[in-house]
Amino acid sequence: MILSMYDRKENVDVCVIGAGHAGCEAALACARLGLETVIFTVSIDSIALMPCNPNVGGTSKGHLVRELDALGGEMGKNIDRTFIQSKMLNVSKGPAVHSLRAQADKAEYSRAMRKVLENQEHLTIKQAEVCEILWEESGSGDQKPLKKITGIKTFTGAVYECKAVILCTGTYLNARCLCGETITHTGPNGLQAATHLSASLEKMGIALRRFKTGTPARMDGRTIDYSKMEEQFGDEKIIPFSFSTDPDSVQKEQVSCWLTYTNDKTHEIIRNNLDRSPIYAGIIEGVGPRYCPSIEDKVVKFAEKERHQVFIEPEGLHTNEMYVGGMSSSLPEDVQLAMYRTVPGLENCKIVRNAYAIEYDCIDARELYPSLEFKKIKGLFSGGQLNGSSGYEEAACQGLVAGINAAMEIFEKEPLMIDRSEGYIGVLIDDLVTKDNIEPYRMMTSRAEYRLLLRQDNADLRLRKKGYEAGLVSREEYELLLKKEEMIRQEILRLKNTTVGANSRIQTFLESKGSSSLKTAASLADLICRPELSYEDIAEIDEEREHFAKQLCGMTSLPENVIQQVEIEIKYEGYIQRQKRQVEQFKKMEKKKIPANIDYDAVVSLRLEARQKLKLLRPVSIGQASRISGVSPADVSVLLVYLERFTPKNV
Repeated sequence: MILSMYDRKENVDVCVIGAGHAGCEAALACARLGLETVIFTVSIDSIALMPCNPNVGGTSKGHLVRELDALGGEMGKNIDRTFIQSKMLNVSKGPAVHSLRAQADKAEYSRAMRKVLENQEHLTIKQAEVCEILWEESGSGDQKPLKKITGIKTFTGAVYECKAVILCTGTYLNARCLCGETITHTGPNGLQAATHLSASLEKMGIALRRFKTGTPARMDGRTIDYSKMEEQFGDEKIIPFSFSTDPDSVQKEQVSCWLTYTNDKTHEIIRNNLDRSPIYAGIIEGVGPRYCPSIEDKVVKFAEKERHQVFIEPEGLHTNEMYVGGMSSSLPEDVQLAMYRTVPGLENCKIVRNAYAIEYDCIDARELYPSLEFKKIKGLFSGGQLNGSSGYEEAACQGLVAGINAAMEIFEKEPLMIDRSEGYIGVLIDDLVTKDNIEPYRMMTSRAEYRLLLRQDNADLRLRKKGYEAGLVSREEYELLLKKEEMIRQEILRLKNTTVGANSRIQTFLESKGSSSLKTAASLADLICRPELSYEDIAEIDEEREHFAKQLCGMTSLPENVIQQVEIEIKYEGYIQRQKRQVEQFKKMEKKKIPANIDYDAVVSLRLEARQKLKLLRPVSIGQASRISGVSPADVSVLLVYLERFTPKNV
């Protein structure tokens, strides 16, 4: 409601600063939960922008998108609407590391997401630079938040009073782009940087650090010789990202990507010009991502490698621009052109957009609770690259969690918490808020201890209920999940209770499949456990299958997503049960909560380093405390003994 046309002051529920992948998810979550929400962006044309790689998903990142979709997020649905190639990665390996990756039409992805935002009830888009966070004192000391959010102020002087602010500034804060000796103080893709908000954050007591990322050049596709490259096709059968997307709706013609390689000439040009790279000339202050290095870093740090992969990927259906994946750089323009032209197929290439590095302000995410709210600033949440992460998918997931939890706080409800045993999102957030990440954090399957349980194929079974309880998943969608769960349970039970004898018919069948004969009767589940046999293979000896499927779902066969879960649960039952036992132990530690008002100085026998780290980070549970660098198992034991002896009242 506008208070006065002269005051330029409005009252809303939530202000979201930034309209990248984190901001879009945060704003949509709040608005869909009924809160009047304003999302601010320095340019409306940058909504859901993909300033770097034009794709969604990939190894471990596909897990994140699936989990975000299960919770009620938008990214999975949007990429299903706008992809131009789709591929399941790591299919030769176990199901734990299968990851979906989709090449996006970059412009269409942004336009489609903008359309969703523009038509979302309770959501307003505002092109403006937010320059100040408004707050008031609220309590003192370690026991309560020192500050409470009251609103924001834009550069043009407009004030928006609100109950919560969500920071999703991406790589825009005090950003500068570097291409050799040329430095421009802009955000990604030459967009306006946010140059005023950093000072406001520091005034509030938020410490900032400098991180760096980069992007490769874009080429004119007409100047590329694809005959010298390896063509990369999408999957014949396309699997959608969203559990709500009809698989038949995404079966369409796909574009190709291309694979080529650097060589000795490429590396020689780079080595001879390292002094002109701002990374090695000491011009760049920020720390770059270890797992997504520039081509200069690759050549220097992996000097023994004779070549590096280069992926040529289309930016969209209505442009000739091609993305040169694997060759991000901050070298000068003349060196870039010489370097790229040594790569097979790029000998006559023309650069449309130069590669560049970008450095920006971000926070130490250890200042946040796992809810992504600042520990000492009530009502201020943070998501995305501002938290020290990298990647569209990591950003979107944080934005969704921050948005849900901002709403939960306004509604005076418990925050949405996903722990490490429940999802990759839980691993991501726990790593950010617990560990000292000295470089941009990137999600990887190796970071997840329970990855056999946290597969991308069962994200809905793990997290759909949480999305429903938060209010972002409809009753209809939740009931479909319950029906799916029941079909899986019933079919596994049937297969375990259906036996076949060691008769000649069964032995002949097993021989035809290259499987050893039976010495005694066995269940159909036992046969599926054999590496050479699948659920589909045993159909000819499974006489009750069609009849049972008709009873469960009214069709002659169960849905493919049900069959997939049945087969995985049976084949990997031993491993899955072992991980579930590990999770039980993990949960015990997570359930041992540490009182917010604990006095660590009163915990005798704690080592000095542990006491300092615990006082600084104030973990919410024994489990989180055990993952803090500098807190040893012995320190955890001391803490456990202390908590058992003293009730929270006495702490």
